[in-house]
Amino acid sequence: MDLLYYENFKSCSYFVPTYKRQGSYFDININGLNVEANYESINNGVVKIIRMGNNFKKSYWLHIYTVYKYFKDKCEPIKRIVLETSNGSYEINVSDILLREKWITKELNDLKSTKKVHGPHCKFCKIKNQCHLEFLREGDYSIVPNLSKSMVEDLKNMNLEPLTVIKTNQIEKLDKRFKKPLYNLKSLIENQVYVIDEHSFPQDYIVFDVETYLNKDFLFGFLENETYVPFFLEKNTYKIAAKMVDFLYEKDKVLLHYDKNDLTALKKLSSKYPLLRDKLSKISSKTCDLYEIIRKNYSLPVVSYSLKDISKYFGFNWKTELNGFAVILEYKSYLNGNKNALKNIFKYNEDDCRATKLVLESLKTI
Repeated sequence: MDLLYYENFKSCSYFVPTYKRQGSYFDININGLNVEANYESINNGVVKIIRMGNNFKKSYWLHIYTVYKYFKDKCEPIKRIVLETSNGSYEINVSDILLREKWITKELNDLKSTKKVHGPHCKFCKIKNQCHLEFLREGDYSIVPNLSKSMVEDLKNMNLEPLTVIKTNQIEKLDKRFKKPLYNLKSLIENQVYVIDEHSFPQDYIVFDVETYLNKDFLFGFLENETYVPFFLEKNTYKIAAKMVDFLYEKDKVLLHYDKNDLTALKKLSSKYPLLRDKLSKISSKTCDLYEIIRKNYSLPVVSYSLKDISKYFGFNWKTELNGFAVILEYKSYLNGNKNALKNIFKYNEDDCRATKLVLESLKTI
């Protein structure tokens, strides 16, 4: 159990994180619970821990205690632990830790008894697919995209069980509000893609994807055919943004993206750089949101319509274990001097672009 994902484990003790954060990792057994934690450095008995949150969270004490126990068991006494957040630094003495030891060990013991449940934590879990199928086999429809609890109740009030509707091919006979959710269920049950409504895709396009850190859109990645072209807006941002806009303006192709956030980031440049507004207006008028197309017109055998889940279904192999949240952690690591973190972000951004293209081209064949 990786304590960096304490909140996720608190929801479900079966959680297996997809991404391992930076730092020196170690394993320790505390009262029969196998715990994994990390620290950034140790120097003259002072251990440094970094957390992404703005403020000191109560749950951080569990990690602090685990680090303290690790060094104590190694007979390597520590003077204090320094925990850094985005807003400040906190010095914790051993006496501060021991005062909370009873509460901390109780919190850790409570993690042993949590049940397998689904929720927001599933997004970052490696074994979510097999778990979700288990829930589905047990009659839990809440994992099916758009199939709400009220819809299931409405069907039951009509003496209809969702699985029965699927097996007897009655979807088209029901009110249209049931159509997409029930096809989503059918797709999961039969592991097959269903086309709800025909849609035409762009033939000549450039894929793009944006990475963001604390409201700063710092990396715009583009894929034209098989060529990946990134624009890193860290220094000389106007000069680089102008070069990027000229690149797109001259190409004059449809921009393919996955969800509205990427297009929003592109449009934000108009407010920041008025001289680029006219060109950006023309560029933004020729875009295609693949997520919206899929959401409205396709049912796929996935419980999340995230790009990562859909592209994996179509066979895309990701080069990194990053996700949107992990990019924030990696970029902060880069700002702290880790150059490899930035390389990982570039790989992830390129993967996002290539995955988007793979999904579109795969859908064209269905």
